[in-house]
Formats: sequence, structure tokens, C-alpha cells
Amino acid sequence: MEKIQRCDAVLAAKEEQMQNLQEKLNALQLMVSFHNNLENMHNEKIKYKAELYAAASEKSCSENNKRLIESLSDQIHENTETLRVLITQMTNSKSTRPLQNQETERLMQEESMHCVPFKSFCNTSTSIQSIDVVDIGSVSVVCDSETAGPGWTVVQRRFNGTVDFFRDWSEYRCGFGDLKGEFFMGLEKLHRMTNSVHCELYIKLVDFYNVVRYAHYDNFRIGSEEEHYMLKSLGTCSGDAGDALRYNLNDRFSTYDRDNDSWSKGNCANYYHSGWWSNSNAYSNLNGKYLDREIYDEKSIWWYTWKKYVALKSVQIMIRPVQKEKKIQ
Repeated sequence: MEKIQRCDAVLAAKEEQMQNLQEKLNALQLMVSFHNNLENMHNEKIKYKAELYAAASEKSCSENNKRLIESLSDQIHENTETLRVLITQMTNSKSTRPLQNQETERLMQEESMHCVPFKSFCNTSTSIQSIDVVDIGSVSVVCDSETAGPGWTVVQRRFNGTVDFFRDWSEYRCGFGDLKGEFFMGLEKLHRMTNSVHCELYIKLVDFYNVVRYAHYDNFRIGSEEEHYMLKSLGTCSGDAGDALRYNLNDRFSTYDRDNDSWSKGNCANYYHSGWWSNSNAYSNLNGKYLDREIYDEKSIWWYTWKKYVALKSVQIMIRPVQKEKKIQ
């Protein structure tokens, strides 16, 4: 009888242990399901966002496209909200500044930008000039008054592949290349200039059939190095190349040695062979590898809303202060 009682006790203990293990298993399965839902929502957000901008970039505005854009916008909003709730459940968010303080700071910044004179930008000639950049001093820049009207400062120029644009963070920060050929101005100068006065952005694209397209943004600004030179503002887009850059609005700049994107499986700068703004992917790659022929290659220079991932022959990026009397020519 005593032996039977001991066996019953052992059996009861085993049953309790099995019950505890089953509860842990259920909890783990719930956790796995939760993470899968989170990842699915993130992937769906990226997919719908890409489809939205692909639809919006088409010049024809048929009723079907309008309905598609509205549907995708609603889906993005729904998935974004679901993702936000899931993330909130998983992590304790850090406290942020009150919205009132943020709005006050924004208004003060805008007011100060209106008061800055245009001394730090190009005049009406097309040449290499010296200008004074806020908190940096005198720098040499390329000025262009032929491509899209007077007063543009050239930020980047590509046309023959003589300069390697697969550079590290320090070089993209300071700038590199030859002002008489291919070059990149430098993110720090670009940040100082676009935060000293309201700037517009002009991007000229040329394919290997010498077809020219452009994209113009009327309120361009990037963040500081502490903000990883985030693409903070674009304004309204016009032009016939499509609004590819907007896909990466509020995204940070990455290089092969400074991964600031949100792609969990790698570094977009390495994947696209460039330094550029990206989240888990990008919709343009104007600092990519220069190719000497038209070919489908994600590492090349491309603008998705025009020719998808097909390599382009040349590109020129320019900025200038926004002035009402100046119009794009």
C-alpha cells in the first residue's frame, strides 16, 4: 500500500510538471505568434507603401488609380496603427518633449530661416565660386545658372564614373571628388545650407538614350549629423521623373560603415553600393555604382519612379534659396 501511495505521489508530481511545461509552451507559442504578427504588419506596411508611390507616380490619374491610392493609403494607415500598438505593448517608449514645445521650436526655426540673407549661395553665373557656409566658413562650390534657371548650387554630379561614390561616413560628411568633374558636396555643408534658409531641390536625370527628366522639390532640408543627416523635408514635388525621393522622407543616411537604416538583415548602403537615405529599402540610388550602359542593376544609379532599377547615364543634384520671383526654367 505504501509503495502504491509513493507511485501516486510521483505520478501527481509528474502531471503537475507536465501542466507547468504546457503552460510555458502555450506562452512561448503566443509570443512567437505575436512576433510573427508584428513582422507581417511591418512587411505589409512596406509593400503597401511601395505600391502607393508606384501608383501615385503615374502621370495618368484615372479613377481606378485614384481608388487604388485611396485604398492603399487607408491600408497603410491601418497597418501603421496596428504596428504602433504592437510595438507599444512590447516596449516602454521613452518620454518625449511636449508637442507644444516641439511646435514652438519649429516656429522659431522657421522664423530665423526667413531672416538669413542669401550670401551663402551662388549668384547668376555658371562657374566655381567661393561662398560662406554657416558655421563652416568659405568653401568652393559649383554654380549652375543654365540647367534650371539662375542661382543653383550643385550638390552632386555624375556622368562618367571617374569618381568612386562607394565611400565611408567621414567622406560623405565632408564631401569628395573633383569640382570640375564628378563630386559630392558633403552632408555637413548641405545640412548647414538647407537649415540657414528655405531651399528648393532640383534633380536632373539623363538615360542612355539622352532622354532628360527632372524632379523638383520646393522645401528641401536635411538634419544634422546627430540626426544622421535625416531627410527631414521635401515639400511639393513637380517634374516628369516622378516623386521617388518621398518614399524615404524622414529616413536617415547610411554608408557602408554606418548602418542607420531599419533593415534588420543587412545594410542598404552595402546592398545598393552607395551612400543614401533608406529605411528597409530605397526608391532611388543616385550615389550608386556608375555603369556605362543601360542595364537593370540595383547597385547602379537609378530613379524608381522613372525607369525602376535601370542604370542612368548621368545625374545632377542642385539646391537654391526659395524666392518667389524665381521660377524653374
